[in-house]
Amino acid sequence: MSQGERNEVDEAIVHELDGILPGEIDRRKFLHGSLSSLGAMMVAGCTGFGGSGNGSGGSGDGQNSAEVVFTTPWKKEPSWGTAHVAEGEGYWEDAGVSGVNAMKGDGSDTEIQQIGIGNKAIGVSSLMTSINFIPNTQETKDLNVKIMALSKGRPLLSLIWRKDKMESETDLAGKSVYLASGFASATWPIYPQINGVDQGKVDANSGTEQVGPVKLANNEVQAIWGSLDLLPEYEAEVDAELSVTPLTAFGPFYGFPIWVNTGWFENKENNVEFVSQVLTGYFKAMKWALLNQDEYLTYMQDQVNANLKTWSEEELVGQYRTLCAQAVDPEMKDKGLGYFTQDGISFAFENAGPALLDNPDALPSPDQVINKQPWEKSEKATFSDSEWNTVKENAGQMWDLFAQGSDN
Repeated sequence: MSQGERNEVDEAIVHELDGILPGEIDRRKFLHGSLSSLGAMMVAGCTGFGGSGNGSGGSGDGQNSAEVVFTTPWKKEPSWGTAHVAEGEGYWEDAGVSGVNAMKGDGSDTEIQQIGIGNKAIGVSSLMTSINFIPNTQETKDLNVKIMALSKGRPLLSLIWRKDKMESETDLAGKSVYLASGFASATWPIYPQINGVDQGKVDANSGTEQVGPVKLANNEVQAIWGSLDLLPEYEAEVDAELSVTPLTAFGPFYGFPIWVNTGWFENKENNVEFVSQVLTGYFKAMKWALLNQDEYLTYMQDQVNANLKTWSEEELVGQYRTLCAQAVDPEMKDKGLGYFTQDGISFAFENAGPALLDNPDALPSPDQVINKQPWEKSEKATFSDSEWNTVKENAGQMWDLFAQGSDN
């Protein structure tokens, strides 16, 4: 293809993206940046450019049957090391499956689409982010996915607010709130929606996580909407008492499901057995990680990502504590890692959908996007009382913050 032809194709794809992507996503960055191949594949079925040429969309047929990609939503860091441990330490092979390839991701928005179009068979993506991409509309019909387990039981989204400037977590009218990441900006409407606050009366502005602590310290903003794991940075900078209100204080919002491409699953021989073995290996690896801080962090540095050796001990342990607090919820102690319910998915759809979508009725019914058979067939990773206490201790302050939110 000539450069001129490429330019014509690019322009056509960008035009199609205008009707597919949410407004906050830059179309050209999506196409030409790290998501370039995904952007082309995502609209291939609509435009005829690229793809397999069969027009089926989301079948997963392009994936080598000898190798199944399991994608994480982010980089090879302690927060997302479980899949790499499952592959590298043989947990998947011990569970009876081979050829599962753990891959780092480029963000939940990317990975839910990668899985949805069949470019990757299995992977992890934030539920709050994924709600933006799975409505049953003409534009998103190719995102063919089902939830089969929970990789992380809880989201980190929280309101961190100054107690000297706000009377409560709902005292937002006339206040300034800093949205401390692109993800925070995309999910912010959930918070005022669920608290009955007029979003138009809140001065919300977005930017990077790095400047959030200074803005809060200088009272340029009175609250931060962002990731709970950054609380120590805010506490170190702000000379005032802070309070934290996790999103989970308002109900059982799930964190990061494990999604499976439906077309790939339906065409996979012994599909329930295969995915159940993938889940068995994944959650055994996760349990090992949650109980063995030093060994896990050393493995991540030596075998997964050598760049982690440049991290400070505080940075490594901070991410690890976040993993321990976020990966589990109380029901997983006895029912096993990965446990979730249809009611939990329904709660997220009912409470986040109206805030995130212009037409929340376009969301499929929860029973259409879940399949619990593989998890039910998997070998459960449960915890004894002493093991559960170890996870609590490893999570440190993060565990207490989630517990306080659940008590509200």
